[in-house]
Amino acid sequence: MKIKKLTKAKEFTKTKEFEIKLVATVTILMLLILSFFFSGKIENALHLRNSYFKNQASIKQLSDSDFLVEYIDVGQGNSCFVELPDGKTVLIDGGNVASGQEVSEHLKERGVKQIDYLIGTHADADHIGGLNYVLETHEVKNIYRPFQISGTGSNLDSFEVYEDEDLAEVYGLMCSELGSRNKISRITTNVYKKFISSIYSETYTEEGKSKNSVVTVFYDGLKISGKDYEIEFYAPLVRDELYNLSDYSNTLGFATKGYGANESNGNSAIFTLKICNKTFLFTGDAPFTSGSEDEISESGFAEQDFINSLSETEKLVLSNVSVFLVGHHGSKYSSGEKLLSLILPSFAVVSVGEDNFYDHPHYTAIQRTQKYKKQTDPILYTKDFGNITFGLVDGELKYVLSKTTESENITISWYLLGTIIFVFIESFIIFIKPIRKVKNLGTQK
Repeated sequence: MKIKKLTKAKEFTKTKEFEIKLVATVTILMLLILSFFFSGKIENALHLRNSYFKNQASIKQLSDSDFLVEYIDVGQGNSCFVELPDGKTVLIDGGNVASGQEVSEHLKERGVKQIDYLIGTHADADHIGGLNYVLETHEVKNIYRPFQISGTGSNLDSFEVYEDEDLAEVYGLMCSELGSRNKISRITTNVYKKFISSIYSETYTEEGKSKNSVVTVFYDGLKISGKDYEIEFYAPLVRDELYNLSDYSNTLGFATKGYGANESNGNSAIFTLKICNKTFLFTGDAPFTSGSEDEISESGFAEQDFINSLSETEKLVLSNVSVFLVGHHGSKYSSGEKLLSLILPSFAVVSVGEDNFYDHPHYTAIQRTQKYKKQTDPILYTKDFGNITFGLVDGELKYVLSKTTESENITISWYLLGTIIFVFIESFIIFIKPIRKVKNLGTQK
């Protein structure tokens, strides 16, 4: 009889264990399914998203900000609009040619008729292409261009400087004196040709008079200052052979270091926008390597040359960057560990297009950025969140996203998944262990 009772007790215990495990399994599966399809709504209900996007604000909250820094969604490209504390405006790049009208309309919606500072970070079409349309629709007072010579010709020997290129004499002088044409970046695209033509014919109206826009080649040491803000350029570096461009042209600035005749990214502007004690860092498409392990050295690439040129004071200024626009749309060849470990950004933005040809952003660049980013807020992608606008709310830096993504609602929430695992473990401890104790007591009897 005792054996039968023990057998029945064992069978009863096993049945209960199976039932509990079955219920737990079904519950977990149901929660996972709910999370998969409704993670965004569930996280909102549980206030989990508040901790993930904890610095997200509403448009109304940002309306009283002393400034705005807006990363515009231009697909696979880059464009950023800045409204400064004194009311002046900055446009950094304009995306591809196809993005020009969109950027222009966006500026009009912002009430912008005249741009005070326009910065074309380098000659690539996905940065300066859209600026050609903007220059047609808006007046621009000050234009900052790279030291990249516009011309025609498939190779160095046949290269001829474009007739509207204001730096033609400088290029010829440098070639004859230095014999270093291969160290002067030359650009033969029609997009850049039009950009050069447009900036030197651009005018703006001031006090009822038409004036020519001031064109400057940006260089290490150049500063643009105003009330509660400063734009400071750290690269490209000024050449060892000092050429003051205003001595030979209508362009201000200095000839800068080149990284090869056909290398455009190395000439990218690297600069900070320091505004109301917040620092925004832009590095264009500047690389720290081209991919070969043999080529990763202390210098020889724009990003590393920039870092090596910094004084201790400059390093201190750059040691707490508020927002970092991840280099080259998240390319694996930009935003190296040496840079990220220096700047330790609070927030990171990637300006990138959906399903782009270049496979940007690369997971290695994202991993590096995530490793050094201080805030728990996610890395913000224009392809997912549209326009990303930063400003101050009660003295704290906050951001507004112009759109949410479908991917938020069709991916498993890691916060919710963690909660599920926690509940499962607790259930195991609470329900399974007592049954095992009952089983053991039954065996002892």
